[in-house]
Amino acid sequence: GGVSGPFSILPFLLLVSTASLLRGKSAFVFVWILLALLVGEPLLGGMATVHPPLGQLFIYVLALVAVAVLADSLVISLERGNRLALQRDAEVVNLNALNREIVQHMDVGVFVLDRQNRVILSNPIARTLSGYRLWTSAPVDLDLVQPRLATAVQQPAQGDSEMMITLGGRDPTLQDSAQTLLVRNIALPRSPYRLLLFRDASALRAREREAQLAALGRLAANIAHEIRNPLSVIRHAGNLLGERVETPDSRHLFEILERETVRINAIVESVLEMARPSPAHSEPIPLANWLPVLIAELQADPLLASMTIVIWEISAQLRVYADPAQLRQVFWNLLHNSAQYGVAEDATVRVEIETVRADKETVMVTLRDFGSGLQPEVMERIFEPFFTTNSQGTGLGLSMVRELLRINGGHIDCENHPQGGVLFRIFLPCWCLEGEE
Repeated sequence: GGVSGPFSILPFLLLVSTASLLRGKSAFVFVWILLALLVGEPLLGGMATVHPPLGQLFIYVLALVAVAVLADSLVISLERGNRLALQRDAEVVNLNALNREIVQHMDVGVFVLDRQNRVILSNPIARTLSGYRLWTSAPVDLDLVQPRLATAVQQPAQGDSEMMITLGGRDPTLQDSAQTLLVRNIALPRSPYRLLLFRDASALRAREREAQLAALGRLAANIAHEIRNPLSVIRHAGNLLGERVETPDSRHLFEILERETVRINAIVESVLEMARPSPAHSEPIPLANWLPVLIAELQADPLLASMTIVIWEISAQLRVYADPAQLRQVFWNLLHNSAQYGVAEDATVRVEIETVRADKETVMVTLRDFGSGLQPEVMERIFEPFFTTNSQGTGLGLSMVRELLRINGGHIDCENHPQGGVLFRIFLPCWCLEGEE
């Protein structure tokens, strides 16, 4: 039908389709083909009996060129948009992978929860701290992972919140050991998800103890120069003045001065020993012979003289590898602690000492008293420096015990005995001769 025909609009649609399919300047190839056909039509005849004027033909060709230009521009814009979208998709995928990698290597446990309180993302620390062992790649209800945690999280809270949760119970999917977690609940704005951040409360307390010991070391350097020497001068001057006093009341005051200066000096010595412990000079110690002799020597101390100390039978082959002087200090501090806090209802003090092989490389020595035991809040802090329930104590004895054992490659723990009293467990490296098991 030519330019004046009823289907003259079809080339415009074909131009857009051609530009979209063939890309770039290829739409102009189609324009030149149409132009050749339109020019050739008057020469070769054609379907139309009346040919359009040149002006109408020029306008039609101009419209074809304009549509071709627009079609090419649209195609270029679409391709640029598609490339940018693909680039952004790749960046999002990479960022998501990076975020997952960061989460997996964080030193804080992380749970990501959806609206249904399902764990959709977690890292190894969170999986370990929660105690749940049946992890899969599929989302899992928080009720199944840790019921106590789910109950605490469901409680209404304003904004972010922190809570202390003690895990445990008889759920078969949980590990046997109970622990206390510090959990932070973070709501993500404009998001269906929220974060749970886990920290082991015992690990936090360990960091606090390390910070305390670091501060203790700095304090000890000042104590050595600023307190120790003036204290010696005060004590010496008090002794000289006491020799000139004859009245009982005045002499009693100088006795108090002497006693308290000795006590302050003992605190200074303890702090210095805690802050700057000497290295261990370890050697094999046969406990069957060494321990009874040590206990007999320690009971020469008036505070320990009335104490009943029972040493259960020790194998003659059992030896530990430790510094004898430092191990002596460990037992001295533990027995003094029992003498003060392990008094039974009948006002007697009894301590039982038992030694066994914990495993192939470790010897376990237990000391049990028959006192009233310890409250949970005291048990948690019993090895902290300067923590004491006795107004006359320094709070350094058990801290020193733990530090001395650490220097010798051992450690200590404490718990209330089921039948009453407190039980200390000392773990020390075992010294085995060749061929011994």
